[in-house]
Amino acid sequence: MSTKYVGEKEIKNYHCEENICEVEYLDNKIEILSKIMFDEIVTEEKCDATTLRDKRVRPVVAQVLGVMRLWGLKTSEVGYFSALLNQSLMNNENEALKHLWKGVVPTLETLDDVSLVDVDLILKSILPDDIPSPYGEDTSK
Repeated sequence: MSTKYVGEKEIKNYHCEENICEVEYLDNKIEILSKIMFDEIVTEEKCDATTLRDKRVRPVVAQVLGVMRLWGLKTSEVGYFSALLNQSLMNNENEALKHLWKGVVPTLETLDDVSLVDVDLILKSILPDDIPSPYGEDTSK
């Protein structure tokens, strides 16, 4: 089996099931990729970050342009399409973040409700005990 890379990272092992691939790199970091993306970006030679970005994005742009052409989107609608797409992506990301935050703030309605106390609780839960909170010591005791 020849050596395979994603950008500059050498693949140690990978496993694909249906449309998802789990890639483990030599540094033991794991990345989850769609199968179509995996097939597009895995190479037998290293490439820099700019080349990797092009390999990742250009095929997606080509498919999106094909869909836009298939639907007969007007050039005057492209700006609105782009804004609507960005808004949809942001809304989905915010909903995912809200779901994650509800583990700390069960009554959370909006991400604007997250306080620095909540952020500090998360950081304390993931930082080693010998690393102090970036928000300082609790002086309310």
